Order: sequence, then C-alpha cells, then structure tokens
Amino acid sequence: MKNDSSVARRRGATRVAVVGGAIGASMALLAPLASAAPTPAPVPGGGVCDPAIAEGCLTVLVESGTFANNGFNLPIGLGDMIIAGNAPDDKFIPRDDGHNGVYAKPLTVPGGVLGVDLPFNNLFGLAAVTATVEAVEVPVFNGNLFDFDMTLNTRMKIDNPFLGDNCYIGSESNPVVLDLDLTNPDDDPVVWDYATYPGIKAGNIQNTATNFTLPGATGCGPFGILNPIVNWRAKVPAESGTSLKTKSSGFLTESAAGGTDPLDGSDDGNGSSGSSGSSGSSGSSGS
Repeated sequence: MKNDSSVARRRGATRVAVVGGAIGASMALLAPLASAAPTPAPVPGGGVCDPAIAEGCLTVLVESGTFANNGFNLPIGLGDMIIAGNAPDDKFIPRDDGHNGVYAKPLTVPGGVLGVDLPFNNLFGLAAVTATVEAVEVPVFNGNLFDFDMTLNTRMKIDNPFLGDNCYIGSESNPVVLDLDLTNPDDDPVVWDYATYPGIKAGNIQNTATNFTLPGATGCGPFGILNPIVNWRAKVPAESGTSLKTKSSGFLTESAAGGTDPLDGSDDGNGSSGSSGSSGSSGSSGS
C-alpha cells in the first residue's frame, strides 16, 4: 500500500519543498500567499489553532469515505471528521479540549438496531443508532506532515436510548488502531491549491486502513447486558475484513489566520449533524 503511493508522496514532497520541508520555514511564505487572495475562504478547523503555541496550523477535513466491517458499511460525509491542531515544525499539538485534535460527528448507522429502518423515523428514534469516533490519543503523522500518513488510536461511541452513555467499541486500553496510509494512485494524485485559502491546500488526499482489529462492545446497557446485541449488529469482535477509506483535504496555514471551530457548529458546508447512510452495502467511497 505504501509502495503504491510512493510516486504521489514524491510529487507532494516536491511541492512542499518550497516550504523548506518544515512547517516553521513555510510561515515565511504564507503571508504573500494570503495577500494574493483578496477574500480567502475560512480554513475548516483553523479556529482551534493558537499563535502562542505555534505559527503553523494543520487541519485535515474528511470529505467522504466508508467504514466497512465484513458487510457492515457506515458512510462518512463531508465534515463528519476534522483533524486540527497546531503545527510547530513537523509536530502536531492539539488544542487542550479533550478531543486530542480529532473532531467527529455522530454517524447514523444504516438500519438502526435491527439492520432495517423502521417507520416513524425508526420508531421515534428508539431503534436509531449513531456511532461517533473518539481519539484516545493524539494522532501521529508518520514522516513529514504533508505525507498525510496518519495513525489514529480511537474508540467508537455507540448511542441509542437503551444503551446508556458508556457503550463503546474500543477503549483507551484497547483502542481501534487505524493506520491510514496515503493511497492515491499515480493517475489520481493529491491536488495542490495556493490561492483559495490563506496558505496551502492539498486536495484529493486518499487514505486507507485495512484489517484493523475491532474489539467487542463494552458498557452497553445496565451492567453490559446489551453488549451481545451490539456485537451482533456491528459484527464485532473482528480481526480481519475491516477497512476505512477516506478522501480529504489538508490545510497548512498561519495560526493567526483562524478559521472555523469544529465545536461551535459554524463549519458551514463542512458537515452538519452527521451522515445518514442507507441499508445498502455500497455507501460512499473514499477511493
């Protein structure tokens, strides 16, 4: 997988060479880039960055994708996840708000509890299920930040009126580890934009993680009595047949440029209340 994207990585590295291969050096170039755009668009997630921590701000806006587990498919829509934080040199430092730099919205599980959408909005929400990705550690950007090769240690919070507030797949001690490799094919590379935003945008970033382990559910219902139902519905535990494919845009800007905040609901066009899928097996694809 990494070999398939080696050419795309080299092309990206060539473009990022104008910033000297380091985030700090790039800041000297961002000011003239920003001035070239009279009314730059607000940077998705840029509001989490603090000039007192770092000059640079890195955000990754997930635009589409699919989480799949042996026939269970969960579509991911525009803005359902944003990774955002301060970027001193080639490091990533999130805002201290408990999210570890990963901001995800609840995803509607197609078919709800039973796998089939029921009348009256899934019985007035009683049969509806949502899943929210939570990072249990700060994301790791492997290599150069603009390689967009990421490792996320996560858990997935499962919500339904009967499941309580502590129903999870994965935990801090046993996380779901997503090694998201850059997998753009040679004929569909990352696209670079220096004009639309106050900095650099890398579009069409295609990431894939496969065959990651999904542990069984914990904490679902009183004393975990509903764990078996969640396990049946989500097809967990699983050690193979799993995948996550996403298509994203990345942004490197000055922290002082600001932008939207994933927690204040102002990301217009960057997601709303989470994606709602269909009960079909295809869903949205990140490739």
